[in-house]
Amino acid sequence: MEAIKRQALATFRNHNGFEENLSMLVSLMNKLTSSDVSLDHRLLNNPVGNNWAPVTYVGIMDNEHFTISMFVLRQGSKLPLHDHPLMHGICKVVHGKVRMRNFSFTSDPLSTLVEGTVMVTRDGDREVTATDPAVVLSPTRGNIHEISALDGPAAFVDVLAPPYKSLIVGYGPRPCHYYLELDCEEENAQKLIKIADHPEYWTDIAPYQGP
Repeated sequence: MEAIKRQALATFRNHNGFEENLSMLVSLMNKLTSSDVSLDHRLLNNPVGNNWAPVTYVGIMDNEHFTISMFVLRQGSKLPLHDHPLMHGICKVVHGKVRMRNFSFTSDPLSTLVEGTVMVTRDGDREVTATDPAVVLSPTRGNIHEISALDGPAAFVDVLAPPYKSLIVGYGPRPCHYYLELDCEEENAQKLIKIADHPEYWTDIAPYQGP
């Protein structure tokens, strides 16, 4: 995990050699396991009748350049459709299996910040397990996604840069928008509408126990 932290800093602190550094970071993320992040397997349980949140957030590293976080999804839970404005992201499943539904912007991502509805293309669904490589998103490709736990609980680690709430020049703090899908008759296209939040989605927080 320490190697990932160092490489993330080298990648996102400045843009010199960005593509090469990003490729090296993805290679490191491809090898990440649950033991590398000391996943507390008690977080995966979902006892009947308790009031645990459907998702637990574990903060690993947070600075002005990037964030590294782990999300633990209990059985049947999901991160609803959301975006990553002008951000790069690397997502690595470290436990279980998830379904990812990804969408890509069809117009300038900067212009979508002030629009209530957004046209996107469907990138398709994929099932991802802990043995699969990391999934990479960019400011334009795969930037809006939904992640659902399949066949039991799951956990994944993501690296996001720049962080949410960091400043977008001419706009303000970088937001996280949630979306609902609207009917659209265009082939392979989808219209999304922004919503304030998803009432069925909330998180609790657990401490990071790894290096």
